[in-house]
Formats: sequence, structure tokens, C-alpha cells
Amino acid sequence: MIKLAASQASVCAELGTLNIEPLRLRHIKMKYSFATEENETEIKRLLTDSDLHHEDITTAQLKQFVLGWDGPKLVAVVGLEVKKHSALLRSLAVDADYRNRGIATSLVGEIENYAKSMEVDTLYLLTLTAEAFFEKCGYRQIARDSAPTAIQETTEFRNLCPASAVCMVRHLAAE
Repeated sequence: MIKLAASQASVCAELGTLNIEPLRLRHIKMKYSFATEENETEIKRLLTDSDLHHEDITTAQLKQFVLGWDGPKLVAVVGLEVKKHSALLRSLAVDADYRNRGIATSLVGEIENYAKSMEVDTLYLLTLTAEAFFEKCGYRQIARDSAPTAIQETTEFRNLCPASAVCMVRHLAAE
């Protein structure tokens, strides 16, 4: 599930491929990397601090997570659960001290580019608080039961997110 402060609803920017070089982002020197097993504790701490579920995230799934770093500090995370040509975008979290600086927007761009590189053409997500943010990033609301069966069968979809969560989609193939 995706949960962000309403003030993080800034316009998404096109970002190119995953950039592991430092990026100047409103006075923050951000660096992106893929998650490894060694990052699991830090990732789950950030998700817990952001009131997001992580019980279902396995060590194997971490390879589909992109992390945002300010020096040695993990400040942002987002993940994918890939199901053939569709994926569930999940677990977008930014450290409270780093919010409202465009980090979530940049991270969404990074994970979308990564998804495209894996031949994913459609991203789905569930959110309780970030609908406006994702609309500005090109996502649109859909009926929860219209998501593909493989997406609906994820633990997040079936068990972790309440029925009141908004389901959203973005078609990457058209871009």
C-alpha cells in the first residue's frame, strides 16, 4: 500500500534510467540503489515509521526495491511485485525528515523506468492517502476488482490493504 502526506503531491518528472550517481535534489545529495538482503532491517524500519505493512516482504523480493540514500542514511524506498507484464507498485515511503522535497516523485520515476526495463507495461497500486499524488504522476483510479487476477492474489491486495484502499493503474506501454 502507498501512504504519503498530501503535500507530497507534486508533478512527476521523466527521469531516464536508474541513476546510481548522486543527484542534487533540493539541497539533498541523493543516490539510488537496488536493495540487498543487508538493507532489509533498514527498509522495514522505514516502512514501519511510515505506517506501511511489510510482513509479506521476503528477502527474495528485495531485489525489486529501489532505495534512496542521503549519504549513508536510507531516506526512501519503493518496490515492485512483478507478475509477468504487470506489477504492483508498493511500499513507497520517505523518511519524515525528507518529505516535501520531491524525493517520492523522483523515486516513482526511477521505479517506473526500472519496470519498463523489465518489460512491465502496466503498474497497479493501492493507497489510502496518496491518490492525488499518484494522479499527478499519471495514475488513474480503477475498480479494485478490475486489476488482473495475479495482482489481486498478492498478499498486499488480498490481506494487508483494507477494502477502502483506492486502486490505481498506469499504463507504461503507451509511453
